[in-house]
Amino acid sequence: MTAPPLVLPGDRQCPVLIHVPHASRVIPLELRPDLLLTGIELAAELDEATDTATDEIAAAALRHTRLKPTTVVNTLSRLVVDPERFPDAGEPANAFGRGAVYTRTCTGERLRTEPYPRATALLDTYFRPYADAVTSAVEDRLQMCGRAVIIDLHSYPATPSGFEDPTAERPALCIGTDRVHTPPWLTEAVRGAFASLPEIDEIGENTPYAGSYVPLRHYGRDERVSSVMIELRRDVYLPDPRTPDPARVDRLGRALATVIDRIATQVAADV
Repeated sequence: MTAPPLVLPGDRQCPVLIHVPHASRVIPLELRPDLLLTGIELAAELDEATDTATDEIAAAALRHTRLKPTTVVNTLSRLVVDPERFPDAGEPANAFGRGAVYTRTCTGERLRTEPYPRATALLDTYFRPYADAVTSAVEDRLQMCGRAVIIDLHSYPATPSGFEDPTAERPALCIGTDRVHTPPWLTEAVRGAFASLPEIDEIGENTPYAGSYVPLRHYGRDERVSSVMIELRRDVYLPDPRTPDPARVDRLGRALATVIDRIATQVAADV
C-alpha cells in the first residue's frame, strides 16, 4: 500500500501551497504489529505527536480566501514516516530516534525495534512517493505562477516532549523561517495576520521549532520557492488533545486566509 498525500488543486493564479504533514492518526493495519506499544500507549503517543485539526484550519482558510491555494495533506500518521525529515544519516532528529522513520516515542520509549529492519521499505513505500507528490505540486505552482510559496502548517503541545529543549519559549504562534527561502515580507505577512487574534498573545520566531519545509529538489537552490512555517500551540484551539474548538479553528482559518491573499498580492506585484 502506498499513500501519497491528498493534493487538492487551487486556482491557477494562486502561488500558495498549504502543506499539512502531521494531522492524521491513521496507521495501516499491516504496520501496527511493528509498534511496541499497547493500544492505550499508542493513543497517548498519537495525542502528543499529531498536529490535530491543522487540516481543519487549512480547510477553514479555503472558505475565506479570495484565491484558493493548492492544499497538500498527509493522510497517514507521522508514526508511519515523517515526510519532513531528511531520509538519511544527516537528519539531526536521528539522535533521539525521531528521524524519517521513528524508533522512539515522544517520551523516549521504544516505538520500534532498533535497528528497525523495515526502515528502508517504509522509505520506499511511503516517504519517497509522498516527497515526489509534493515536489510535483510545487513544480505545478512554478509553471502556473512563476513562484511557489509553501505555508507549512503545524501545531505543538504546550508542554515540551521528552526530546525537546525544556527551556525554549513556547509562544502561542511560532513562525519558522529559512535563511534562503523565507523573505522578510513573508514573515511579516504571517505576523500581521495573526497578531490581532485574541488567542495569539505572543508570537515568536524559530522557537521552539525552526525552519520550514522545502522539497529537496528545490531546497537551498531555487529562490523561486519560498516557505514559512506556522506552528500553533495546541491549547490555542484544542480544549483537549482530540477536540478542536470550532470557533477558534474558524478564526485561525480566517487569519491563514489573510496570509494567503497577501502572498498572492505580493507575488502578483513581483512577477
